[in-house]
Amino acid sequence: MPSIRSIALAVSVALFSASALALPTTHNCHESDAQAVGETYEQAASLCRDLVKNTNVGTFMTVMNGEKGPQLEGYPFGSMDYYVDDCQNSGTPLLLLSHLQINMHNIKSNNKASLAVRRLPKEGERGNPMMDRRVTLIGHLVPVEKSRHAEVEACFVAGHPDAKWWLPGSGFHDFAWYTLEIESLYHIGGFGGIHHIGWIDVDTYKNAATSSAPVETRFRVQY
Repeated sequence: MPSIRSIALAVSVALFSASALALPTTHNCHESDAQAVGETYEQAASLCRDLVKNTNVGTFMTVMNGEKGPQLEGYPFGSMDYYVDDCQNSGTPLLLLSHLQINMHNIKSNNKASLAVRRLPKEGERGNPMMDRRVTLIGHLVPVEKSRHAEVEACFVAGHPDAKWWLPGSGFHDFAWYTLEIESLYHIGGFGGIHHIGWIDVDTYKNAATSSAPVETRFRVQY
């Protein structure tokens, strides 16, 4: 005989599935992407903008060159890095990178990079990485013009006060300013088939409004 706990779990799953399936389809999303149930494609782009604007930490990834031997050439390489949302060009990640980093060695050979950003748990919050929103920004690095250095320094230190110790000219390694010029992006709204999952057009992302208030999402993925 099934236990009360198993019966309750089965009822909860059934009700949750029914509510997700009952929601009307309100927007036909980007071609070959997820179809929204209860939220528009533009709102998904706004959620990506919010994530990039408010997180400031991501995994920066490049393609390995042959410096460390042919056995590693062509493999992806990633490491955690600070970034901030560019104060003058919101939606574009601003990075402070050292030429000693493996990623920067790779960039010299192949200027193709990506930045994976996920929602980080708040202090005291347990969080669930599989359920949390994440986005991968794909593009290439562009050095920041010297005329903008004072402005981007203030922007970056506002998001990462500890970065003042390794600013360009501080004598700590050879850090320099770059932006990641986005060519494509892929969004995963959460685990399973009730959140938006798919590619988002760069222009839609750039033109999307940002909001400090979280937007509830319910999506059914249709590949």
